[in-house]
Amino acid sequence: MNDLLNILRQEVELHEQLISLLQTESEGFGHLRGSELLKLQGEKSRCVRATSRLERERILLVEKLADTWEVEPQELTLKVIISRAETVYSEPLQECYDRLKTLLIEIRKVADKNSLQAAGRLKSVESSIQFMSQLQSGPPTYSDAGKIQKGTSITPRTEA
Repeated sequence: MNDLLNILRQEVELHEQLISLLQTESEGFGHLRGSELLKLQGEKSRCVRATSRLERERILLVEKLADTWEVEPQELTLKVIISRAETVYSEPLQECYDRLKTLLIEIRKVADKNSLQAAGRLKSVESSIQFMSQLQSGPPTYSDAGKIQKGTSITPRTEA
């Protein structure tokens, strides 16, 4: 049971780190350089990989516990384990469980906010690129008939 508790505590720490990174990212939109955002992305990926590794370890522990208690591993949820554990373990396990639930809700909320901000920034960049492309093509001009026609570029450009 101690191993399970240690894994859950590590998961809580990793989720707290992930929230901190997501909040830093959220606060930095429009201020952070691309390299800083890439560094944050790398750190977030590291947290997710470490969490996945811990999750695999936790699943193996639960399977061993299921064999010991002679139940199917699918039936052995964290709530069931907490209810069957000794008080010395059930209370800290419950605290970890509650904290993880709260952290997951927070992570989802901040990640959704970041996703919206990133999508908005992407639209802005696409719009800027489109505007610059139009400038290179030259402003629209009017034909003798008074209809708008594409102008020709004053500066020659080389296309790759």
